[in-house]
Amino acid sequence: MTAPHRTSWRPLAALAGATALVATATPALAATLGDWDTTGIQFVNVDCARNEYVVQATFTGTTDDVGGFDKVRVEVWDDGVLKDHEIHEVPVGTTVETTSFLTFLGTYGSGAPGVGVVLSDADAGGEVSAQLDVVDPFFPEDQAGPCTFDVERIGGAERIATAALLAQRFIMADAVVIATSTDFPDALTAAPLADQLGGPLLLTRPDSLPALTAAEITRLQPSSIVVVGGTGAVHEDVLTELEALAPAGGTVTRLSGANRYETAVAVAAEITQDSTAQMFLATGEDFPDALVLSALAARESAPLVLARPDHLPATTQAFLGSATYDDLYAAGGPAVLSDQVVNDAAALDGATATRYAGADRYATAAQVLQQFPAEGTVMVATGEKFPDALTAVPVAGRSGAGIALSQTDHVPAGVMTEVERLTTGFSFPLVTIVGGEAALSADVHTQLLGLFGGAAADQDAPQVHGSDGNIGPRD
Repeated sequence: MTAPHRTSWRPLAALAGATALVATATPALAATLGDWDTTGIQFVNVDCARNEYVVQATFTGTTDDVGGFDKVRVEVWDDGVLKDHEIHEVPVGTTVETTSFLTFLGTYGSGAPGVGVVLSDADAGGEVSAQLDVVDPFFPEDQAGPCTFDVERIGGAERIATAALLAQRFIMADAVVIATSTDFPDALTAAPLADQLGGPLLLTRPDSLPALTAAEITRLQPSSIVVVGGTGAVHEDVLTELEALAPAGGTVTRLSGANRYETAVAVAAEITQDSTAQMFLATGEDFPDALVLSALAARESAPLVLARPDHLPATTQAFLGSATYDDLYAAGGPAVLSDQVVNDAAALDGATATRYAGADRYATAAQVLQQFPAEGTVMVATGEKFPDALTAVPVAGRSGAGIALSQTDHVPAGVMTEVERLTTGFSFPLVTIVGGEAALSADVHTQLLGLFGGAAADQDAPQVHGSDGNIGPRD
């Protein structure tokens, strides 16, 4: 992969005399924008084009929009059409670095030159209240690459290879999270952290770093590598290999405890919660019920901690007692997590408890998937093993996709209903099958493709012509 186009800006206040940027008056109480930059790449093939942009920006919160947070909004526009946006919450009185992943299908060059990238202060509803900075036009790099809609597959020969392929959906990342490929608990709790850090979740063997994992770290050159799990899960030799791969000034950090429950708490303590304080609880004994719960925790910027079926470990109990959360969500029936465990966990902060539990892992997964709003995208992974679903979480987080679980040869009816809900009515729906055909067979691909009546013809969104700019009127 060639290096994508990357351009840096300082905020408008520092750019007096700049001619390519549109200045707007900034209210005194608008969030403050520091340095920011954007990276863009357009993957083009014979079927369509996929635009991907990463906007990294430093914001200082000034106005309490909701729960002590100041909301900010980052957008990409093309030919008068808002293509994608992300909303971030910045604690009032603090300065934070944000990473926004913005994507859309369709060639950008059919109208006004390039695309427009806009950074704004937002109100409590997430709508723009004051524009902070804009660049229009911005030109991404063009290169041949993946671009599929309707149904695609990201799958390698085995779990480590699939994780590396998923990581390639990041054109850049300042952080990478590493977990063992041989057991589920560390990856289960690490997935929401990777999503929040804006980087992939990669897998390693306990005693050696796989070449495919090393290659992705070399490509991304992250400034931070976070290893989840103790020396029994990831040996010190692997950290030595990672330190050799890290760029100058980069750090390699281990998050771990004496057991899986303590490791989960160490990871949970690193999660920065947003204004809707939530907590997620899963069993530490098995993975099926918790796979999709991990994705929901990531979406809600919330920690995921582990419990035994019949009691809360002391470390988990201590963490919950010191944390703040209004709602607690658990996955699996009483045999997985007893009512006493769920109720005790909620009571530690006076929270409301909600349990997602179906007749089997797929019915439970469908209940969790119902909590995801329709965004036009969904990722489908096997429910029989843990790695594919969990390493998909950070990739899903970039587009707001839910993660659905499937049996090897067919998608269960309840899950299929949710996949259809999440993708119906969108011009460019995308279902991503995660894993090779040994994990999810060609029959699963055929079943999912049936939602769209076969392959659809590519189409561009309505264009606004005759304009020099990409930023159009807001609804």
